[in-house]
Amino acid sequence: MATRSPQTPTFEGAALTLYNAASGDKVQGVRQPTRMLVVNGSGSPVTLTVAVPGNTGYGVAKPDKTFTIGAGTSHILTLLPEYRDPADSNLIALSWSSTTTVTWAVIG
Repeated sequence: MATRSPQTPTFEGAALTLYNAASGDKVQGVRQPTRMLVVNGSGSPVTLTVAVPGNTGYGVAKPDKTFTIGAGTSHILTLLPEYRDPADSNLIALSWSSTTTVTWAVIG
C-alpha cells in the first residue's frame, strides 16, 4: 500500500515516475480534476475501481467508478475531487483486479 501525490511538470517538462500497482493504493492532493496514467503490461485486461464515498440525495450509496485497462495498453483517466473520502483524510482509494505488471502515476 502506498499513498501517492500528483506529479507536477514544469514548462521544461519532467521525468514521470510510474509506481507499481499494489493492494491498498491511495492518492492524495486531488483538489481539481486530475489525470492518472495506468500502464497495463500484462496479457489480460485489468479493472481499476475507485471507491466513491458517501450517499446520493436519496440516501443510496454512491456507486464506485470502474475503469477497464486493456491488455498491453496505456490508459489515461481523470480523478475527480468527489472521489476523496473525508473519513480517510481526503484520500482516494484505488483497487486493482490484478497488480502484476501494472504501473501508474497521477499527473497534476
